[in-house]
Amino acid sequence: MDARDQPLAVEEVAEGATRIALAVPGLADGVNVHLLTGAGPTTLVDAAMPLPGALDALGAGIAAAGSSLDAVEQVLLTHHHADHIGLAGELAHRTGATLLALGGVADVLRSPAEHFALELAWAESHTARHGAPDALLDRTRGAQGLIGAVRPVDDVHELREGDVVRAGRLDLAVLHRPGHSPTDTLFVDGDRGVALVGDHLFRAAPLTPVLGSMLAPEARPAATYLQALDETTQRRAFLTLPGHGPAVPDPGALVADRRGALDRRTGRVLQALGEEPVSTWDLGLQVWRGVPSAAHGLTRLAALLASLELLEDVGHAARAGGPDAVAWVRGPDAP
Repeated sequence: MDARDQPLAVEEVAEGATRIALAVPGLADGVNVHLLTGAGPTTLVDAAMPLPGALDALGAGIAAAGSSLDAVEQVLLTHHHADHIGLAGELAHRTGATLLALGGVADVLRSPAEHFALELAWAESHTARHGAPDALLDRTRGAQGLIGAVRPVDDVHELREGDVVRAGRLDLAVLHRPGHSPTDTLFVDGDRGVALVGDHLFRAAPLTPVLGSMLAPEARPAATYLQALDETTQRRAFLTLPGHGPAVPDPGALVADRRGALDRRTGRVLQALGEEPVSTWDLGLQVWRGVPSAAHGLTRLAALLASLELLEDVGHAARAGGPDAVAWVRGPDAP
């Protein structure tokens, strides 16, 4: 069997909860699918990337955990990104499993090829207006054939904030916590102290909210993301099961670490702002330690824009130029 047909990791992370990590090029930890078993419906949380061999690797991981692909009764989806919904339609077709997601995710699943083509067009205009190199999107363009092949599915059970879903041993409250994406969804069992959080929080990433996004063009995602993280860490201690990498036993400590890094970066951005307008990307080149690689450029841009949004909200940064060529100057209330 090809190495792509095997999971990167299969580990029990809580009673009745197994992390199955599947390979994704460029991501050392791959992407997680969590299997939940017990008295309630056998459930998968997220559906990986639609890569060659991924469905076989997922089946092998489920078998290693003592279940089977055909036993899956429902699939919960944490957000609309392709590495989390990629096999959802295929799983529903093969197993008859019910797909459950917020309405924004359901809309993407109904016409994924159209959505991801529009998202690419939005990203092209987004990078252009911030003065970033068009080459940052080369990998995204290269993946369009694969992403566009995500199987559409019309029958999606739409979830709402506050719904409770029985999944294996867990009773999961549905919490909409946008930030990493506009559709971020947490599934939390407060009694058992377990939360499945997708990309809301994981070890390998800084706080990088998507600025606007095609799904929420007027959003202020940095402030929204920080508020959502505050709400997450105000809950009692719980085990956080993320969409990438190992479980996070102390989410409060990780959030504090990430917020400290965000504060330091925001301070450097403020120091770099002056009286003369500078494009977002050129400002980043003054702040970053070296030119970011094509693989990390979009993440760096998102993180930079988060800092600029927060500075703009308190009058420490101001936009100059027009909507098609964004530039920044020091704000009127800057210290």
